[in-house]
Amino acid sequence: MNTAIQLLANIKNDNLKQYFLTILILLICSSSFGQFAFNRIEFKLKEPPKSAYRIIQTEKRQLKKILEFNTENKIIFDYRETEIPPFFKWKEPHRFIYANEYDKDGRIVKRYDFNSNAGLSIYTYEYEQNPVTKTLSTQEYPESKDFKKNTNAYAYISKFKNFKQLKSSKEVEKIISSPKIKVYTEILNSQNKPIEKKEYSKIYRDTIVTSFLYNSNGDETFKKVVGTSNDETKREINSTFEQNSETTEIKNFRNGEVTSVYRFANSKNQDKNTKTEYSERRGFLNIRHYEYDQDDYLIKVSVYETEYNGNLIVPITSNLQKTSEMIYEYNKDGLLEKEKMTDFKKNKKDIRKYKYSIEIIE
Repeated sequence: MNTAIQLLANIKNDNLKQYFLTILILLICSSSFGQFAFNRIEFKLKEPPKSAYRIIQTEKRQLKKILEFNTENKIIFDYRETEIPPFFKWKEPHRFIYANEYDKDGRIVKRYDFNSNAGLSIYTYEYEQNPVTKTLSTQEYPESKDFKKNTNAYAYISKFKNFKQLKSSKEVEKIISSPKIKVYTEILNSQNKPIEKKEYSKIYRDTIVTSFLYNSNGDETFKKVVGTSNDETKREINSTFEQNSETTEIKNFRNGEVTSVYRFANSKNQDKNTKTEYSERRGFLNIRHYEYDQDDYLIKVSVYETEYNGNLIVPITSNLQKTSEMIYEYNKDGLLEKEKMTDFKKNKKDIRKYKYSIEIIE
């Protein structure tokens, strides 16, 4: 659940409709595999080439991911295939394409977001001075008259296997010719960090205002997100950031009254190279404990469950019930080679193995 909540906290940067569907599918798929989604480790080579390059991942000879990196080691193209969600009878996998264009300062100026089920979008970031702002706008591929939701209608995006093919496609040409819709504007401080962001949520049909606070070192210390509709607060999210921990509380309102509260947190232990996430709901505390090796590669995630006693952050002890576990192994290049999931509640195990090829882009 923590993975989905974390994504929900970040979806304001892009198209809410697409991310809402993606998160919903991730939640259900994760639940069916003991609270884990497979193949979520991002590519990180120990010694990346100095030139532009491409990494291709397969599982049992089936394509899973293609990532392209530019000469600055920034991702310019990201193609991935995931399993068909259990509640859909699709004939092809759920596919995603994310691609980025950067300016001379390394800032993203255009992001391509193709989702085989939710639709095709392009986001444009514009940076202005006096005051310093960042504005995000979106353009979407127009739906046909016979379009049906949740049918994986855009599965054909599998034809795009690199950034060059994507950018020169008729789909991109059609999107660019569509109306540009403003998503949000961020007011930035002198360090180019946001101090306020205002946007409109199509899903919740409300206005969302996010405020940020920083300390004298420029580190974020507090974030507040308020969703209002017709001058009535519908949702409020407060996050507090400390040196090695973060706590968040989400409140939902109806007619001025709080209808539900969700709490979650995470803490880091840099000496032991670990991170722990906590989420509380309906009297139970869910704990995800992450362990990293000396090169900062994630090697193990353990999930625990216990009754909530009022303390959101608790120590990991033998008294906690371990419900599931994921172990990760990497090849000599630093790419995920094997992941082993154990669901202790269902007494179920699942192992996935991946192979790779690395190509230099001329």
